[in-house]
Amino acid sequence: MRILHVNNQASVGYLLSRAQRELGHTSDLLAVRKEVQRPPDREAKGVKDIFLKLLKMAPDYDLIHVHGGIGISGAGLLPLKAVNKRFFAHYHGSELRENIQTSFHFICERLFISTPDLFRYKGNVGDRELIHIPNPVMVDGVSPVDWTSRMDGLSEDTPLRVAHMPTRRWVKGTENVVSGVEQARGLGARIELDIIEGVCVDEAMKRLENAHICVDWMSPDYDIHGVVSIEAMVREIPTICNIDRSLYPEDIPIIPSGPEEFGSTLMDLWARREELPGIGEASRRYALKVHHPMTAARKIEEYL
Repeated sequence: MRILHVNNQASVGYLLSRAQRELGHTSDLLAVRKEVQRPPDREAKGVKDIFLKLLKMAPDYDLIHVHGGIGISGAGLLPLKAVNKRFFAHYHGSELRENIQTSFHFICERLFISTPDLFRYKGNVGDRELIHIPNPVMVDGVSPVDWTSRMDGLSEDTPLRVAHMPTRRWVKGTENVVSGVEQARGLGARIELDIIEGVCVDEAMKRLENAHICVDWMSPDYDIHGVVSIEAMVREIPTICNIDRSLYPEDIPIIPSGPEEFGSTLMDLWARREELPGIGEASRRYALKVHHPMTAARKIEEYL
């Protein structure tokens, strides 16, 4: 099948298209190039340019897989729908929560969601079926950290390195992360915080790999984990996040913590840091099982 992915939130479009190629499809990505994402096959300058290029490219593809939902631009896609062009919509967060980019959901055969909390918002798309596709991450060429040498250097005098990677600080709860680190330091923990932002994806991953622990979402407004958590887990880096564990498989190894108890959670991990390698191993096993790009592509394959 010939598949065109449009937009590239968290590099999901890129990773799905590469996995679909392995499954024998022609699968390409049209998106605006961004430093924090994997590069598209066809680059656009902005939203308007994406739409114009989509109209030009659409006849060459059987299926258009739009990441971020379809809003008013869907009016321009209706002629394609009329000639039996197939569409999927893939919601990644705020566009479904805030009921934007939803007005033309009806032209899509299937509606996918990237995080399980989005099931709560099916009313914004006419109570249609929502299909959860766990976000994929890059696994080829990604090796786990060397915990043997890392533990040799982690002592009372060596700080615990904590990585936090916000795209938007107010969404990720960065202030709560900083406050929790300061609280743990006040209780006697030696912690070094690295806030990773404004750098290219390769540099961001290099700094993440230097951490003992990753902290992802620490906002009371969200009870899910993001792609950063998966990137850490696939590298065997234990991850803390404000999640509702009931939304996820029982074996998810993410350490749950809300903002109010985050400082004490860090202090607890500092006190039992000898357990970090075991948590890291469980994290990588889970990430490879649930978030491998081929796992996501095969699930979408059921609907092709």
